[in-house]
Amino acid sequence: MGRMPAGIPSHRSRDNIRKLFTDESGFLLVDLLISIALGLVVIGMAVNMMVVMQASSRQQSVDAELMYSARVVQEVIQSKVRTALDMEIIDGGSVLRINDPRDGVTSYYSANGNLYRYHKTSNPIAENVQSIHFTKSEGCLLVDLDLQREQESMGISFVCAIRCE
Repeated sequence: MGRMPAGIPSHRSRDNIRKLFTDESGFLLVDLLISIALGLVVIGMAVNMMVVMQASSRQQSVDAELMYSARVVQEVIQSKVRTALDMEIIDGGSVLRINDPRDGVTSYYSANGNLYRYHKTSNPIAENVQSIHFTKSEGCLLVDLDLQREQESMGISFVCAIRCE
């Protein structure tokens, strides 16, 4: 009762196999093309999102580098101005000459996209400095920086209090 001899399939399994091959409710070519198109749209959106994120990351990196350069320039100039015995602006405001009790006479200027100091070293103090302009007014030193890296540029100004004599 219900036992089948080995090697002989039951009629039910034959019927199931026939239905499988004769069933017309399977995938059509149109269904396959639509699923491929949807998959490509999803992949395209993911790639686009990755490109936008990479561009944003690069932009943030450039901005951070410009801000770092500005901060280095600000810290160096402010610390030297605070301890300066004498200060002179020459070459129409493009060079600042400081007489410091520890370091002697040092001049700060911008050339070839970097900030340098005369009389100390040929290595730049800060990179990405396109130009620097010094203005002395009412006991203060106004410093205008123009920074540039690749196509990005930034302008920053800061004020240093001049040491009272």
